[in-house]
Amino acid sequence: MKFSIIICVVMCIFSFPTHASSYLEDVRNLGYVSGEGLACGASRYPSYELIARAYLVSKAQSDQEQAEGMYEYNKAKATAYMEKRGADYLGCDDVNQRFNNQKIFRSTLYKNGTIKLPDGKILKPRKEYDVTLVYNRQEDERSKLNAFYDKVMAKKRQRAAKEGIYQKIKQEEMKLRQY
Repeated sequence: MKFSIIICVVMCIFSFPTHASSYLEDVRNLGYVSGEGLACGASRYPSYELIARAYLVSKAQSDQEQAEGMYEYNKAKATAYMEKRGADYLGCDDVNQRFNNQKIFRSTLYKNGTIKLPDGKILKPRKEYDVTLVYNRQEDERSKLNAFYDKVMAKKRQRAAKEGIYQKIKQEEMKLRQY
C-alpha cells in the first residue's frame, strides 16, 4: 500500500504537465495527491489546491471538459483522503515531505488564470478569470470529508450488523492492526 502511494505521488510529480497525458488523467492524479496532502495536513496544501484547481480550469478545452475534470478531481481527492484515513494516516510524515517538495510549487500563477509551468511553458485559460475564486481557503474540507467518511462507515457497520458479521469483521481488523 505504502509503495503504491509513493509510486502514485512520484508519477504525479513527474507527470504534472510535462508528459503528454490526457486532461482527465492529469486532474485525477492531481486530485489524488491533493487528497493525501489534505489527509496528512501538509503545510503547503492550500497553495497546492490553488495551483491544481487553476490548472484544471486553465487546461480544459470546454466548459463540459472542465466540469468532468472537476468531478474527477474531487472524486480522486475524496478517495485518497478516505484511503489515508482508513489506514489511520499511516505514512503521513513521508507524504508531507514529498508533498511539500513537488515541482508544482515552482509554477507561477497569475491573476488572470495564466500559469507558467516549471519547464517554462505558459498555459493560458480559455477565458480570463479571477484565480482567487477557484479555491476558498476558509472552507473546512477536512470536516466535510470526515463527516462523509463517518457516514459511510456507519452504513457499513449497520449493514454488517444486520448480516450478523460485525463481530467477525472487528476481529479481523484487530488481527490486521497487530501486524
